[in-house]
Amino acid sequence: MLKSLASLSHAALIALISLVISGCHKERSYPVYRENPVPADALPIIIRVHDAPLEIPIPKVSVTYQIDPLCLPPINNYEGVQYEPNQHTIDLPVRRISVTEFSSTVFKDGMEVADYYGSGPCTWTPALVEASFAFIIDDRPIRASVSALFSEIEGGKTFTAYIKRALPAMTTGQTPSRTPTEPSSWYEKMPQDKRKEYFPIEVSTRVEGTTP
Repeated sequence: MLKSLASLSHAALIALISLVISGCHKERSYPVYRENPVPADALPIIIRVHDAPLEIPIPKVSVTYQIDPLCLPPINNYEGVQYEPNQHTIDLPVRRISVTEFSSTVFKDGMEVADYYGSGPCTWTPALVEASFAFIIDDRPIRASVSALFSEIEGGKTFTAYIKRALPAMTTGQTPSRTPTEPSSWYEKMPQDKRKEYFPIEVSTRVEGTTP
């Protein structure tokens, strides 16, 4: 009798473990977030590169939006993790306006407000604006990216990042290679004789009619 109970308990334990494992590997599906087909709340931006040591390509510019976290379903999994995506990134058209300047437009209402999770309309907030340059130096492709907080450039602040003129690779074996960027707070603490080793990239708002 005791042996039968032990065998039954063992079988129940195996069944429970199998259930938990299958639950952890359950295929998850999420609603498709949609871009606003007719955005209207525009913020023109400009990207400026100063004193670069090589030819400046047109950058890839994107904006990342964050969904209202209150719109996401409550966390109810064993891991305690929010699996539903809370961001969406949109690539933006870019126009060269000079050898060193580029313009684009970020729309604050770039994402469609919709009832994605059955709990009411989900709103979106633009969070980051990224400009990524695919440089070529000594026949070596390398990418340099700067990310600015949308809230700061919307408020009129110019975001500046600094890149070493030699464009060293951040890690070896990475394809494509990336070079590190440093914030202005880091650059300002640098000795004067070291600053000449870097060049800045700026992201800011653009007032129509004030640039070429």
